[in-house]
Amino acid sequence: MMALIAQQQSILRALIRSMIPGSSECEDVLQETNLVLWRKRATFTPGTNFNAWAGTIARFQVMAWRQRSLKNQSLAFDEEVLERLSQAASTQWENFQGRQEALQHCLAQLAADQRELVEHRYFERASLAEFARRKGRTHAAVRKILERVRASLRDCINRQLQGEVSA
Repeated sequence: MMALIAQQQSILRALIRSMIPGSSECEDVLQETNLVLWRKRATFTPGTNFNAWAGTIARFQVMAWRQRSLKNQSLAFDEEVLERLSQAASTQWENFQGRQEALQHCLAQLAADQRELVEHRYFERASLAEFARRKGRTHAAVRKILERVRASLRDCINRQLQGEVSA
């Protein structure tokens, strides 16, 4: 569970920041969210959507922060504006989740060598030159392969998302 929470930090931070823009308290709300995620870990059902579960908890933590801020009158936004920001953030979160699920599906469809290249470059954040040396290929050839794989992933993701819309 700790690994899942750690993997989602940048996503949760972005979600929280989108709901409380310009606030220096984003990190505090993120830490509160992490504490709640940890305390409620037993309520998460493995195999279900962790991002949706964590996002819901983050939204509740932002609402709690807003209530505390309103009590302190340090929040300058109108409640209607805050609600619109929250709705927009929720929509963005759902769109992001759909894209992430489509990406996972499309990555699984790649040939093993293509998936290895993507993982090397983006998950391990390693250089193409290193990958090219390891595979005995030129840097230019590996860069071209990666360009094609990225285009293929983009097209696959778009097809997946269009399929969801028409379904």
